[in-house]
Amino acid sequence: MMKFLSAIMLTLSTSVSLAVEVQQGQIYPGGTYVESSQTGVGLIIPRGWQGAWPAGSDVFVLESTGLKANIFMTFEQGTEAGLRNLMSNRIPLDASTQLVPASSPKRTGNIYTANYTVAGAPQLSGFMAAQILPSSLGVAFIALSADASSMRQVKQVTLQLANGLTVKQPVANQSTARSGGSGKSEFYQSGDASAVSDGNCTYFSSGASSMSTCD
Repeated sequence: MMKFLSAIMLTLSTSVSLAVEVQQGQIYPGGTYVESSQTGVGLIIPRGWQGAWPAGSDVFVLESTGLKANIFMTFEQGTEAGLRNLMSNRIPLDASTQLVPASSPKRTGNIYTANYTVAGAPQLSGFMAAQILPSSLGVAFIALSADASSMRQVKQVTLQLANGLTVKQPVANQSTARSGGSGKSEFYQSGDASAVSDGNCTYFSSGASSMSTCD
């Protein structure tokens, strides 16, 4: 029994030591556990995916070149009523691209989900999984896929992310490395996937598809 407990403690301590404080401009491979002291939220990058927080953006971007899909993680203070209202209406991604509801929001446990078409980019399919945390912080995962045949798998990954969040007490007055408004562009690339932030919007491209999201 003592050996068993020791093994558990070793596993837990190893998991904690592998936690990575998310930084702008860094690319995190699948299997990496990243967390934000400012929000108190952490997650594991799914295998086969990679994630990055482009400088000047409030959006954490995940991408899978194999699935031709991207998932955008966003935060905003709010209520469940506000979240349901948001998910029931058009959501602008940039000046010419909007998520258009294709289903009413559905709640399972703490997670709300909805399907979307994408006005301005009809080749893409959209899906959102979101929840309001006890701190009244709303967390949304917006998935966009250019391959209809893989959308079911993309939805599963999105739900895995939403259900697998770890939530801790945020660190008060945590400084942030945001450079929004500086006018400086930041760029990252991996294979045929790339993202560039102009300080206000993040423009993402993966294979034949492209999209952007603004603060």
